[in-house]
Amino acid sequence: MSEFPATPEIGALRSSETDMFRGGKGSRKSQFDSPTGIAVDGSGNVLVADTNNGRIEKFSPTGAFLSSMGNKGTGQGQLGEPNGIALDRAGDIYVADASNHRVQKLAPDGKFVAEWKGPEPGFYGPRRIAIGADDSIYVVDQGHNRIAKFSPDGHVLASWGTAGNGDGQFNDPTSVTVDPATNKVYVADPRNKRIQVFDSAGKFLTKWSVPEWGQPIGFEDLAIDSQTGRLYASSAHINTVFVFDLNGTKIGTLTPKPPDKLEGPSALALANRKLYVLNMGGNHVSSIDL
Repeated sequence: MSEFPATPEIGALRSSETDMFRGGKGSRKSQFDSPTGIAVDGSGNVLVADTNNGRIEKFSPTGAFLSSMGNKGTGQGQLGEPNGIALDRAGDIYVADASNHRVQKLAPDGKFVAEWKGPEPGFYGPRRIAIGADDSIYVVDQGHNRIAKFSPDGHVLASWGTAGNGDGQFNDPTSVTVDPATNKVYVADPRNKRIQVFDSAGKFLTKWSVPEWGQPIGFEDLAIDSQTGRLYASSAHINTVFVFDLNGTKIGTLTPKPPDKLEGPSALALANRKLYVLNMGGNHVSSIDL
């Protein structure tokens, strides 16, 4: 289980001028500058939060560049340092705009819909976003060591977490994902070397040890596949993806098929039996068949 083949199209795409698998550092089409968010829409298109360029780039399922939305700034629809992104069933895009301390809701074409500043005292460096089966939106408010839960119209439904290493406490949490089958909420708590599991109201259920974690600024991310009972976990400090069963047992690791390789993996997205891995070090997207 140590390796799975990458998508068959990758080899052909590498000769293309503009595609997400080739990537490259820069600000032109299909280039990235330390990207930290990835999501897949209902048509299989891949959206990447191009963090240091203050934009979101959209690619076809085969990796071809389609469009770009947002630009650097603090205004409505502008982005400071976009981190996590998530899409709801209507195709609306939720962006953790970390340096602007807000979450923005954008229409599928990138037009501004709403801005959320978070529960009191407001967001401080929101990092990741997940959407539950009931359309609830979960936000990692990293600077306040908490998870905030919203309705699609921005109403705060719950908030939980404080700084620390006890059950239900966090030390710079980096990611959240929700199991659509059980509504369990999984939170990456890497400085405490663990993944914590909660019910949908924020009640602590259990914790899984991840001894390989612990360094700062790892942009650790999680992605869950409830159909196969797998949770995938990445860290920019580790160039493999960890695979857990839903009892918290680490059962393997994943890397893409050579010549592709992981280079500072900073975000994960699951779609159509593929695991997309965003590489902030290598400024490209990897794809692993599951």
